[in-house]
Amino acid sequence: MYTSKRKIIKAQQLTKYIFQSGVGAAINGGFSQRRSCPHGQERSPKSAPQHVPTVSHNYKKRNKMRIFTTLIGLIICQISFGQIPSLSIQDSEKKQYLEISQLKVSVNVIGNIATTTFDIVFYNPFNRDLEGELSMPLSDGQEICRYALEINGKIREGVIVEKIKARQTFEAIIRQNIDPGIANMTKGNFFKTRIFPIPANGSKRIVLALSETLSGDDQNLYYSLPIETSKAIGEFKLDVRVFKNLSEEKEILSEFENIKFDSQDDAYCLNLERKNFSSSSPLNFTIPRFAKTDHQIYTCDLGGETYFYLSIKTPNLSSSIKEVPQKITIYWDNSFSASRRDIDKELEFLNKYLTSLKGNKNVSLITFNQKSELPKIFNIRQDATEIINYIRKLNNDGATCLDNLNLDKNSDEVLLFSDAINTIGEDQIETSNIPIYAISSSTGSNYSLLKRIASETNGEFIDLNVFTLKKALEIMQKNEEKFLSCNYNNSEIEEVYPNIASRVDGGFFEMVGILKSNDALLNVNYGHRGNIIKTQSFKISKVSDTPVSRIWASKKIEALGMNYSKNREEIYKLGKKFNIITPNTSFIVLDRIEDYVEYDIIPPDELKEEYYKLLANHEKEQELSPKMIRERNLERIKRLMSWYEGSTHDSINLIDEIEINAEANSRTVIEEYIPITEQRRVPPPPPSQTTVINIVEDEVEISDNLELDEENEDFAFTEIKKRPSIKVLAWLPDAPYMEVLRNSKKSNLDSIYFVLKEENRNRPSFYIQVADYLFEKKMNDMAVRVLSNTLELDLENPELLKVVARSLVQEGEYKVAIEIYKEIKRLRPEEPQSFRDLAAAYIQNKQFQKALDIYKYILDNNWDRFEDIKDVALNELNNLISLHKGELDINSINPTYINPMPLDIRITLDWSSNENDIDLWVIDPNGEKCFYSHTNTMLGGKISRDFTRGYGPEEFSLKTAKRGIYTVYVNYFSESRQTITGPVTVYATLYTNYGTEQQETKYITVQLTDNKETRQIGQLEFEK
Repeated sequence: MYTSKRKIIKAQQLTKYIFQSGVGAAINGGFSQRRSCPHGQERSPKSAPQHVPTVSHNYKKRNKMRIFTTLIGLIICQISFGQIPSLSIQDSEKKQYLEISQLKVSVNVIGNIATTTFDIVFYNPFNRDLEGELSMPLSDGQEICRYALEINGKIREGVIVEKIKARQTFEAIIRQNIDPGIANMTKGNFFKTRIFPIPANGSKRIVLALSETLSGDDQNLYYSLPIETSKAIGEFKLDVRVFKNLSEEKEILSEFENIKFDSQDDAYCLNLERKNFSSSSPLNFTIPRFAKTDHQIYTCDLGGETYFYLSIKTPNLSSSIKEVPQKITIYWDNSFSASRRDIDKELEFLNKYLTSLKGNKNVSLITFNQKSELPKIFNIRQDATEIINYIRKLNNDGATCLDNLNLDKNSDEVLLFSDAINTIGEDQIETSNIPIYAISSSTGSNYSLLKRIASETNGEFIDLNVFTLKKALEIMQKNEEKFLSCNYNNSEIEEVYPNIASRVDGGFFEMVGILKSNDALLNVNYGHRGNIIKTQSFKISKVSDTPVSRIWASKKIEALGMNYSKNREEIYKLGKKFNIITPNTSFIVLDRIEDYVEYDIIPPDELKEEYYKLLANHEKEQELSPKMIRERNLERIKRLMSWYEGSTHDSINLIDEIEINAEANSRTVIEEYIPITEQRRVPPPPPSQTTVINIVEDEVEISDNLELDEENEDFAFTEIKKRPSIKVLAWLPDAPYMEVLRNSKKSNLDSIYFVLKEENRNRPSFYIQVADYLFEKKMNDMAVRVLSNTLELDLENPELLKVVARSLVQEGEYKVAIEIYKEIKRLRPEEPQSFRDLAAAYIQNKQFQKALDIYKYILDNNWDRFEDIKDVALNELNNLISLHKGELDINSINPTYINPMPLDIRITLDWSSNENDIDLWVIDPNGEKCFYSHTNTMLGGKISRDFTRGYGPEEFSLKTAKRGIYTVYVNYFSESRQTITGPVTVYATLYTNYGTEQQETKYITVQLTDNKETRQIGQLEFEK
């Protein structure tokens, strides 16, 4: 991000990725061209002519060292694509970025490892406290190694905590309006931090450090810091420190008289301060490679261990032209996230590779997003125009499901073009012995997975952000000698990384390990396909202390990350010990020492003494034993049964005779228009009673065509049970794009959708509304694809995941919905709603035993603030057993839990957001309202305990219903989210004859935008 991956930065790209892009004054108003570009990259035509460095006479007398050039300005060679960390808030589904009032940047370079620390003060111009999010993709080899916030005027360091525990703590403290901060990694190597509160008309100070591996050519390493800003930063300060190695000295030469590196005892240093600073270009400098020796070594003593870091100039490694493949299979990811890749560069690379191969090539192209398409065959001989044009015309749309890939086992080689960020299902790709070349061109890719599948198949991972096209083609066309292994005495050295065969780039290689003696011999082996051809030997000895222990830990985490699921626990321990954020850890900063004690989190060093004093006197809340949980559950069951057995109402109506195929009752039309986002259908009930639902687009008409069993055709007096109708309000969203779609031919919807998407690509509501319309048109494949885009807008966002999964369930797309609900359960295992939602999806998919097991899990555990969900779970467990007992093994269920409680009416309400209080209201035929402050009605209606924070569910139950209309409302009572965000999505499920074979279900989805609003969403009408 601030280095090594060199790329010409275009203005439009800066606008997209850099906090505030624009034109500013470069420091000292100019730039100059460096001597050479990495990997033989050609110079741009816009390059300035090469300048011969000039050195002041006095300065030259003081130092006899190699030139160390500092450049301020745009380096025309490929530079890294990065950004100053920026803090965003949501405003009506659009991100706004808070301005920076102060920025201090410090850079430490050890060997080819650079650590950049940003000390940033953000200003909030709004008149309310906000929760902000900082998000940025990381390149391969980059990691976050420090996170801190200003608390009471002092910087408080973040500490590493298990990821789920950190989030639980953060959210619990936010509910007390106290200001914690949390930072973690999401899928695809994305770094995110959530900060609350950012005070109204006030500032928030954040410290963030990023470590990365620098790359360059055979003479220099390159560093680039993107500091482009459109608005001036009030105070800007830069400190750079390049640590020396004992093997040689380097001459310092600045290209600007007032910006120079000074030589100190252990490092070369540069300092720069500016007021009202702005810049239209990045800051870049080069670090000469060492020349007097073939290696550099640094060591560090920490915790009784001596860690070493070895940078090696490798011997000349040879290569040979590989055999030309005759059959090639290309897997091309055209999901939504493909828009973040450099498609032009990928296609240029592919075109040059295919045309470089002699003879006819049989090329199969398989495109994939949430599903894989059938292969398209191309025959290529020195011209790849047809396949390139075909790919160029593809539209990037939909989620990514790597589980669907069935990699061709009959090809000579496989080319995979993808960021490998999986948004549906597991991060699994089944491989064979066919070499896979994994090609990536976007920051924030799933580098571990791409490297693993390449390594497992003797293929290669090619990062087009790092390599020029020329170098990338060489990797594809040649069999190169690689680093293979190390040999050493296990009593003198241990834990050396990398520990698998690895490509050597640019003639330099890095290794880390632990030194167990004063000095030791390390042999480094190179070769091809396991055959050792060349060996280098190095004496590893202790030298002056340099902070390299974290570098060792990073390299080990990288190695373990190749098989993350197997090494999850060890990765967690390493991250915690060395303060490195990993996929299963987070940084957290808490405001009060009491919070560290309450949530059992060891604080930073300056608070530890007070922490342990408080901890000694802290009484931990006693965990409930399984016996205590069972006893509480029994008390809950007794209360439910007491209500159920005491809830009666005479609703039986005897008539003299009944006419078969009687006309339906006169229709009831709901005139009030309510913006309901979804109107769903479920499979028909059993044949004992058939309900036909007729829906009018602008108004809703529901009628019953009733069929009686043949055994009831001849009778004098018949007992008639209630035949209910469920009425909901149809939704016609008024967004302009929906009007365009409604007025379009069905055959044109796909092409028109892509046109509309250009202006709405980052709006979740766009995809949800369009998908709903497509479901209505029975275009389910396209609807699923469109809806799944929502998953790629914000990775690991439970609210978006819930919205998508619920929509899929209600449209019968159960398989995909189940995978998404599994992801929600992984992200939020402390919330029983995650399990209940998955159980409901299993029921719809007829996986009844899995659903039963989940309900048992809910009942067997303690859920703190969500404990009252067990009332709902008990009802749903008994409903499942009543309807599907013959298909279930109920031996594991406590018999006291099994108490069938069929209901005439049951209504549940839940919602997508964790920090909202939304209430269910039901008004019965007597005009009596059942809601949170009036929980029982004269008719026997009961509403569950009020969920004032997070998700619901709330449940209305009525054992015996009276004839008439039951009107359903939702009340948006309050919101405690501090972000400026979009609408909360609310789900109502209406049941009649619940727990019987005549059970009918209707789903309603509503989006609520205004706090304190109350909306009617539907009606239940009972007839006799």
